[in-house]
Amino acid sequence: MAEKLTDSEGRNDLVYIKTEDGSYRGWRVDLLVDNLSNKMEEKILLCSSCQGMLRDACIYEGDLKCGVCVPEDVAWQPVKMNREIVSDKMISCPLRKRGCEWSDRVSTVMYHLEECEFFPVLCPLGCVCLDGERKGEVMKLEKRRIAEHQRDSCRLRELVCEFCMNTVKGCEMNPHLEVCEHFPVPCPNECVIEGEEGARHVKRRDVPVHLSNECPQQKVECPYWIYGCREEMERKEMDLHEREFMHIHYRLSMTDMKQKHIQTSKLLQYKLDTATERIAFVENENESKRKELLTFKHNQIETNVKLDRANTKIKNLEKQITKKDSELKLIIEVLYSHTSLPTGQLEWKIQGVKQMIHDKEDIYSDPFYVGLYKFQGCIEWNHFAGVHICIMKGGYDDKLHWPIRYKYTLILFNHINSSNNYEITNQVTKRYMEQHSSIFKRPTELRNGHFGTGSFFSNTEILEAKYCKGNSITLLIKIELLPAL
Repeated sequence: MAEKLTDSEGRNDLVYIKTEDGSYRGWRVDLLVDNLSNKMEEKILLCSSCQGMLRDACIYEGDLKCGVCVPEDVAWQPVKMNREIVSDKMISCPLRKRGCEWSDRVSTVMYHLEECEFFPVLCPLGCVCLDGERKGEVMKLEKRRIAEHQRDSCRLRELVCEFCMNTVKGCEMNPHLEVCEHFPVPCPNECVIEGEEGARHVKRRDVPVHLSNECPQQKVECPYWIYGCREEMERKEMDLHEREFMHIHYRLSMTDMKQKHIQTSKLLQYKLDTATERIAFVENENESKRKELLTFKHNQIETNVKLDRANTKIKNLEKQITKKDSELKLIIEVLYSHTSLPTGQLEWKIQGVKQMIHDKEDIYSDPFYVGLYKFQGCIEWNHFAGVHICIMKGGYDDKLHWPIRYKYTLILFNHINSSNNYEITNQVTKRYMEQHSSIFKRPTELRNGHFGTGSFFSNTEILEAKYCKGNSITLLIKIELLPAL
């Protein structure tokens, strides 16, 4: 294909052709010599050595040559001539030897080459040559033959198999037909259809079914093979065989039936004998089980007597426990009456902190007592760790005063410097207690709502080495009960 290039002076009137060997041949009108303007013939546009159209033109040894044909060690300088004289010169198509009859001015040759039907182009599908000098390279054809090539001979054109209707490349059609399940193949037995010549053809995939059920020339066994007839013949001969050997088949089948009857009788007798033995064994087993049942009933009567005695003892013990419980409650009341503003604490070691922060799942501590009040710690993992205190339902709630107030202190242990623990203290205020009275009243469920610090520590700070050791932290919760308001 002809193209335009821009030279070092910024001009774009260079026309060239890429030849079959990969090199370029062309002409550039502003590099033709001035003193040849009175000899403007068509041959002036051709190199005197390679006969290619000029690209870089110069005078060498008295002839006009292109830059490719000038030796590399020769210094030369292209010279100019009148561009208009060259542009108006008449020229034939560079592909006239292939059959193109076009001729016109030099200035129009590049436009013609873009449309010239004799210009060599590569196969658009990329098929390659299988032999010759260009073996293994993409096939090149004249532009006018491309459509015919793609339709009739291109190895990469897409074809539709007329048997299975699948799309197959041209170079793969023959191998495809070798395995196509719908391709008609002759019967392996060369059977024929009545009234037609040649072997019957069936689809490749149907050959096993044809041989098993249809082919008249397929070797098959006599239906009475299981009775002893060891004849094999073509399927078409089977009817004649059954008619001719009917009496033999009858004797064979009767003999077989007698043998089976004898075998069946022996089998039934064996099963009867086995069943009789089994019945006798089961009867013996039933007698043994009956005796065991009588023994069990006797033992059960004795067990019921012992159970009644045990129930009587249990009732007596329950009465004693009830009495002791009353005494214990009295002792607790006495102890509580002598206890003022009790305090308590929980040292809570939390393991697997990194996974808990990732899962953001609330966790609760083991319950602990402050005086007779039951408490529990809670941590909510968000961007900050929120530490809260919950009042839990306890065994002494009916003896305690409600609602309650308390002050709490949270201490996060520093494993590196124990004197530099992180600590925070807070207490229940009158206003907060009035707004959230349900948190501090006597619990009716497992635990009340929580009260505490929503942003005790950020997750990043908790994971610092001084607080987090072996993926665990230690938190101390101190609680001091305050007087009622």
